[in-house]
Parts: sequence; C-alpha cells; structure tokens
Amino acid sequence: MSAPGRHSTGERPRARSLVSPLTHIPGVHSHYSPATGSALITKVYQHARAHEASGGTSYVLVNDERAQDYTAGTVRTFSTEGREGPEWFTARERRVDAALGALVGRRPMAARYFEPAMQAVPPDSRAVIVYNQPAAITREWCRGFAGTTVLHLGNDVFRRWSRREMVRASGRHDLVVAVSEFTAGGINRRAGREWVKVLRNGVDSVEFRPAAQPPAGVPVILLVGNMVPNKGAHHVLRAAARLAALGAEFTVRIVGSWGLSRWDELTPYEQDLRELARPLSGRVEFVPFVNRSDIADVYRAATVFCMPVEWDEPAGQVVTEAMASGLPVVSARRGGIPEYLGPDGIYVDPADPDALAGQLHDLLADPLAARQRGAALRARAESMSWEARMLELDLLLKTVQRE
Repeated sequence: MSAPGRHSTGERPRARSLVSPLTHIPGVHSHYSPATGSALITKVYQHARAHEASGGTSYVLVNDERAQDYTAGTVRTFSTEGREGPEWFTARERRVDAALGALVGRRPMAARYFEPAMQAVPPDSRAVIVYNQPAAITREWCRGFAGTTVLHLGNDVFRRWSRREMVRASGRHDLVVAVSEFTAGGINRRAGREWVKVLRNGVDSVEFRPAAQPPAGVPVILLVGNMVPNKGAHHVLRAAARLAALGAEFTVRIVGSWGLSRWDELTPYEQDLRELARPLSGRVEFVPFVNRSDIADVYRAATVFCMPVEWDEPAGQVVTEAMASGLPVVSARRGGIPEYLGPDGIYVDPADPDALAGQLHDLLADPLAARQRGAALRARAESMSWEARMLELDLLLKTVQRE
C-alpha cells in the first residue's frame, strides 16, 4: 500500500505494468456522472481513474441514453433501443429468475437484461469487471472472451442464492471480490469454501482532505446519505433533542435525498424527519442531494460526522470520506464499517439516543480531542488510496491468469 501521507499533496503513483485494458460494467441504465451520487458509480469512476493514474487503460460501458461526463476512463456506449420489455426487472421476472436459478443454475432474465452491455465489451479487453450482477456473465459469453472475468461485490447479492447455484456461478467468474471481510466471509460460509476474496474500497484523500482551519461558528454534526430509514437520520435527531437539553451549541446538517436527486418530492420518511426536527428551533438543516463534485466541501465545513445506520453496511463510502476529511466519526458497529473505521472511530448503538447524544456531547465539549481523533482517522484514510486498491486488484488478476 501507499505510505501514509503519500497522496495528501496530490502526488500520484508512477506508471507500472498492469493488466490492461480493463472494462468496467456498472449496470445497464446507470449514469456515469457525478450528478448521480451513486456509491457504485463513484467507485467505478475511482477505479478507472486510479487504473489510468498507474499506467493502465480502462473502458467504462455506458448506455448511450445516459449521462457520461465523468472524466476518467474511456467511455464505450451501447444501446438498448428497440429491446422489448420494461427498462427494469419486474417482480415476475425476478421470481422466474430465482426459480430457474435454483433449478438449472441460470438466470436468463438478468442475462438478457445485461446482454447489450456484455456484447459491447471491447475486443482488446484483458479483464471485464461486472459490478454486483453475477448473472450478467454467462457460459455462452465466456466462450467468446479470452480474458479474465471479475465479479465485484459491493453487497451480498448471493443472500437468496442456494449453495448449488453459487457453485455454478463460480464457473463463470475467474475472480470474485467483495468490499469487506464481513461481506466476503458471509458468502464464503454459505458457499462452504473460500471463494470470494476481499478488495476493500478506497478513498481519494486528495479530493477529500481536512479544512485548512477548523470551521468557525457553531459546531456542525454532519450526516450524508440516502434519506431512507436504514441510514438512521432519525436517530441523530432524537439524540439532538438530548444534546439541546444539555445546553450544547450545535447544528445538525442532514445532506441527501431518497432518490439521489434534489428535485424529488419528499417521501413520508423525509417528512417525518422534518417533524422530528421542528422542536429543535432551527438547530437542524436539511440539504437536498449534493453533486459529487461539491460534496468534499460539505465535509470540510463540518465538525463531527455521524453514521447511525440500522443495517449491516458492507463498507460505508461516506465513512471513509469523512475520515479523509479529518472528521471524528461516531458510527454504529455494523457490517464492514469497523474494518474501515478502525480503533479510532467511536461506536455506539444508534437506537440508544442518550448514548449517542453522550458521545456527540463529549466531542463537542472537547474540540482538541475531537481534532486529534479526526487526525488519526485522516492518517488511516491516507493508507486507503484507490491507487493502492487497484494495484491489489492487479495482483489478484495476475495470480488468476497464472493459474
């Protein structure tokens, strides 16, 4: 891995021999743009950027009807115009695929859905990386591809697959990687073998960096994410009511929208959040979705980051971005988050508002200790560069190709 501090001044690794070109397939209808806010698309962009920074070539396959204004990677488009059926899977198609997967080990509906992208893979590709879609690569497609097939898992997509179907899927993928030991370990235990390797996410510690000076004014407790219940924004608001009763000065800033768009109407959950905030007398700010190109400034304007999730987050992109931004992080101990956050994170049960309020109060009451904790997390983040992750992937690819 890169030495701590390597990327803090904008330095990038020198070119080296890589498995290249790589082709990235994030989805069939995904935008390749900072305007999406999708953690998956951010990851594809960073993979392509870091691979190019290390001397490789990356293709990114994008539907020709979707935005494609990220600057990294060589975009190759494909078309779904004229294809029959709905744009997204229907509930019936999912049920049919699940039944056929259990019976014959194939999911033809998903394979058909991904076929336009798979047929657009450039012929000089030495490896194809499909994200989160194990049915996209079929045996028939593999017969015409001489390179390495990679399945990159940002979550446990096999949670409803039988062991038999997972074994059959393993024959179509030369390499399967997951973003945390938590995710890989769960799949491997169900599969009955060490099948999935761990390739953790990185963070761009050039883009995400601490503010030159601590923000002036009232301290800001920041939460960034999709505004859905399992992200836990309501837990922050309940803790904020306790903080206010303790006399603490603060602003809670909740950034994000349920549909990754600032123009979406508020959902019932988002409306409930505003009702919870009403008694806090202006101490809460709701900021709709922020473009990825602007989000680093949001972190730099904060004092503390809070991640009160209710589910087993596989990795938690916003956690690593907060770490790189030099913020102390209060988080649930769920999923793969502790693998990234490490011992300098503060862990709390978010469903206990008094405990959450107590941890936040301690950080606000002792700014020096908060900055020291944030500096320790920044140092940890500096060893998590995307360049280092892509070099890890390169080693895995070369190992597979030698076998």
